[in-house]
Order: sequence, then structure tokens, then C-alpha cells
Amino acid sequence: MSSNGVIITSAINTKFGVYTAEQRLAQTLETIRSVRNYVPGSVIFLIEMAGIPLNTEQLSKLTAAADQVFDYTSDPAVTGLFHSTDNWDVVKNVTEVMCFKNTLKTLLDAQLLDKFDRLFKVSGRYLLTDQFDLEFYNQYKNKSCMVLGTSKSSQFSYEVTQVERQYMSRLWSWPAPLTSEVVVAYEASLQYMYERLAVGGYVDIEHCLYKFLDHNKVIEKDVLGIRGNIAPNGAAIND
Repeated sequence: MSSNGVIITSAINTKFGVYTAEQRLAQTLETIRSVRNYVPGSVIFLIEMAGIPLNTEQLSKLTAAADQVFDYTSDPAVTGLFHSTDNWDVVKNVTEVMCFKNTLKTLLDAQLLDKFDRLFKVSGRYLLTDQFDLEFYNQYKNKSCMVLGTSKSSQFSYEVTQVERQYMSRLWSWPAPLTSEVVVAYEASLQYMYERLAVGGYVDIEHCLYKFLDHNKVIEKDVLGIRGNIAPNGAAIND
């Protein structure tokens, strides 16, 4: 039986989006429950990265539900960005890339990923569904590849991002031995985000994944098995 780690990204106390902190916490706890159900025996790492610190009750509930919580809510780089702009897209994307990269490096340095065969990234507030097929990831060819949803065309003009396509980032995964390559891709993504902003452009995580992941090591899967509601307006998503 394969061993899986699941990394959930979360932003509970945020000034952006249609959901209250109470709703976001409840939704994220449901995310964790769905992972426990569909990826049994997995180790769950939760990255909390909103620019407003968790209160005692919030932290207690998340710590009880996940196996380890990485709390960046008081990190100066996170709070500085959070309070510097009302552009939610910039805050969310830059913060997530920065914190995700730092967490992976911390786990690598502590050799805490050595026991895993595969790592999954799941966005907090979203739920795995009956269409999530854990056995797919154990098939011979798939075991050695990153798995993402089928790439989509960009909603932006090429001049804005200079990337033609994108991979959705709500659920994707990679073999644990490729974690160092994922870190390099996220480091490049963070630099590229700043470069685009400096010239009046923009790029998000989704376009960066398409730009910087090695396509020779990627398998695209039509249905991943994740659903939820996007934060800006609550629109339903089912991938």
C-alpha cells in the first residue's frame, strides 16, 4: 500500500471573498474530513497563510484535525503583502506560492517526506468526491509522474501573462522524489510573478504551473474528483 502526504492550503481570516472566517474554518475542516475519507492513512499538512492570525479556538480545531499545521499568519512577508493592497488576486497567488515553497523546503530539510510515495496538494474549502480515484495514482506509469487536470486556455490576453495555458491548482499531485523539482518550479514562479507585476502585467499560480512544470513528467487527467465554491463569488466548481 502506498504512503501519501496531503498538503492543504488555507486562508481562514481574510478580508477577501464572500465567506466569513467561521464559514471558511468549517469548510476547511470539511476538506480535511474528505481527505481522511478518500485518502485513508494519509498524513495531512495544513498551511495557514491569511494575513490575520488565527485565534486560539481556530488554531485548536485545525491542529486537532490535521497532522501538522504550518502557521504563517504572523510572518512579516505574509502580513506585509496582505495589508499592502486590496488586489486579492495578487495577495492570494504570491502568498500561496511563497508559503507553499517554504513549507516544502522545511519538510525536505527535515527529511519528513522520505516516507511518502506521493504528495497531493489540495486547496482548503474544497472537497474530494466519489470521482477521486486513488488507485489511478498507483498505476505503473502514473506513479512516476505529476498528475494535473487537463490544461485550459488562458482567460487573459497573452500580453498580460505571456503564458498561453494553465493548470488548475485546486488538486494536483506528484511523486515525493520529485519534490525538489516542485520547489524549483515554485521559486521560478515567485520570481516570475514579481517580474510580471513590475512591468504592469500579471500571472497566477495556474499559469505558472503550466510554464514551469516539466511537461515530460506530467499526466493530464480529465476528472480529478474535487468540488467546492470559489471565494470571490461563491460560484460552484467541480473538477
